[in-house]
Amino acid sequence: MVTSPPRAQVDPPLDVSLPVIPAAPDLTGTLLLDRYCLLRKLGVGGMGTVYEAEHVTIKKRCAIKILNPEFAHRGELVERFLQEARAASMIGHENVVEITDFGATPTGSVFFVMEMLVGEDLSETIKRSAPLPWSRVAGITLQICRALQAAHDKGIVHRDMKPENCFRIERSGNPDFIKVLDFGIAKLTGEDGSSGRLTSTGMIFGTPTYMSPEQAQGERVDHRADVYAVGVILYELVTGKVPFTADNFMGILTKHMFEDPPAPSEAAPEAGILPEVEALILKAMQKDRGLRFQSLRELMEAIQDVGTDAAPVVVVPNRVSRPNTGPTQFRPRTAPITLPTVETPARRRGGVFGVALAVAAMLGGSAVALYGLGAAEATEQPVPKDTPQPTQQVVVAAPLVETPAKVDTPPVKLPEPPPAPAPVRVVVATNTPAEVFDAAGTQRLGMSGDVGVALAGAGPHKLLLRAAQHEDLLVEVQDPTEGQRFEYTLKAKAKKPNVVKTNKPAKDPGDGKKPVETPTPPPENPGSGTKFGLKDPFKKMGG
Repeated sequence: MVTSPPRAQVDPPLDVSLPVIPAAPDLTGTLLLDRYCLLRKLGVGGMGTVYEAEHVTIKKRCAIKILNPEFAHRGELVERFLQEARAASMIGHENVVEITDFGATPTGSVFFVMEMLVGEDLSETIKRSAPLPWSRVAGITLQICRALQAAHDKGIVHRDMKPENCFRIERSGNPDFIKVLDFGIAKLTGEDGSSGRLTSTGMIFGTPTYMSPEQAQGERVDHRADVYAVGVILYELVTGKVPFTADNFMGILTKHMFEDPPAPSEAAPEAGILPEVEALILKAMQKDRGLRFQSLRELMEAIQDVGTDAAPVVVVPNRVSRPNTGPTQFRPRTAPITLPTVETPARRRGGVFGVALAVAAMLGGSAVALYGLGAAEATEQPVPKDTPQPTQQVVVAAPLVETPAKVDTPPVKLPEPPPAPAPVRVVVATNTPAEVFDAAGTQRLGMSGDVGVALAGAGPHKLLLRAAQHEDLLVEVQDPTEGQRFEYTLKAKAKKPNVVKTNKPAKDPGDGKKPVETPTPPPENPGSGTKFGLKDPFKKMGG
């Protein structure tokens, strides 16, 4: 197949620095679930690492994505990580990456198993070949639309559609077979239409270059945000350019909210873009979501109608203007940065790229106001200055329009906080399987056993050990070192059978009013029901 040229990912500068988190241990050669052997590392992101693996029994290759162990004790990050597996498995469409299994690693983290793909992401195709002919663009876009429509039918909104999340492989003689990837920040809704607790109004999820105006403003999004993103991808396929560029991500968000995109025929006059194609792209990118195609089925119909006698697509002029409040600037509400920078190995020319390189934008966390995600790939040649394509995935609070206050005093440089101590992993051995919590019993740190528990700092650490039918045990670990083993014995609770009192008279001698005592079985273990305490991502979501 055609190999891709070297590329560089141009990320807009940020006003904050991201702390460097120690690299996750290399698990190459590890056997997971007694059947998946990790062969080699394919890519590393801020939250996870992807390996090429092989099923040892049937010798089938696959890709395995592992959450970095330092985040494994944070329940909301584990849930968001497994949400990617849950969302993709719920859709079950040929144009969506197949996720087949999940489990826990020996380091106490979680992972899921994906099909191994050979090819390249659509951004590589665009960089090498765009503008693409309409016949090819139509076939690619229809597959993306079918995949996303299948997701929407299951109540799933992707929210981060971009060429990097569309992987192009060859299948059944079609060199442009598309697999849609990375549902890590997808919005899953329950049967009643309510969304999960992982997202909230006022937080922005996605990639600025492909973000809908309502996403940029922190509003609640629906499936029409994906319609807008597909419109931007269409624009890039037929012109070789993105509609909006700026020096930073807030500049791009501002243009999505308040500026009309240049007409595709003006952006690439040499491409010979048909008026019908231009109209459907601009309709998909309408600022008002009520004026866009109301579903991807409608967009697919418009694509299929190009070149026929069908009625033309109507584009309503946008009636959005910038707020006229004098000198202003858009500033996000900021909070401490808690996520790491990203490192990704250079991609090989030709050969197997795999799913890992298409999901280089790893999962993000929550409860922060601004952080950068994505994978900065190795570069061997500069990117032309006239084609900046910021593809950094960000999560920011809704922008506020503020007038900067006049400052008369020079800025004061605050002292840098001391670096956080590196976490150490210790083994907590108990006479019965037990969960390990902080001293207050509110934060779950892991399980007893050889998997180990990550402790941040030098100590001392007070831990609460809790097991079904056993009394809680509070222990203190002094100055732990990596791999140190601690053994504890939990005391079984005294068995006190429950009684049910009735007015039924006893048959033994007496006054006939003595209550009868009937033992009842003890309550069931309220634990999660899995070996590692993991919530099964393949079970139907409860709302």
